Amino acid sequence: MKIKTKHLLAVNGLLWTAIGTKITITGLSHYLRIDSPRALIWMIPLSVIVFAGFYMMFTGVVRKYSDRITSMTEEKTSIFRTFSLKGYIVIAFMISLGIVLKRIPAIPSNFFAWFYCGLGPGLLSAGLRFLFRWSRRLSR
Repeated sequence: MKIKTKHLLAVNGLLWTAIGTKITITGLSHYLRIDSPRALIWMIPLSVIVFAGFYMMFTGVVRKYSDRITSMTEEKTSIFRTFSLKGYIVIAFMISLGIVLKRIPAIPSNFFAWFYCGLGPGLLSAGLRFLFRWSRRLSR
């Protein structure tokens, strides 16, 4: 599927924003199941730490793939050219890891609360940065 190359940043932004929103909602649903206020004392800071780590990691990813997209000269480009092969392998690994972790009964629901509430906003912020870069590029 080919779209105008100038809109690839928007496609990335919408995709990352949607995924980040979904993961955040999943994490919040796990938080709502917690019946121990004492657990929140350490879980909320863990979410913030996870968010900070993913925010820093995704900052580099947004920069790298934004540069990749803006260097494309074709009028229309396949949406699948957004990422390199290595990028797709990392995405497949992360999705597979998430599926496997959800299937391990020994991992408590609390883990998904604080981890997803760090990962989701990290992805969401990356999506918003892609959208910001797209809007800034259009305004030139």
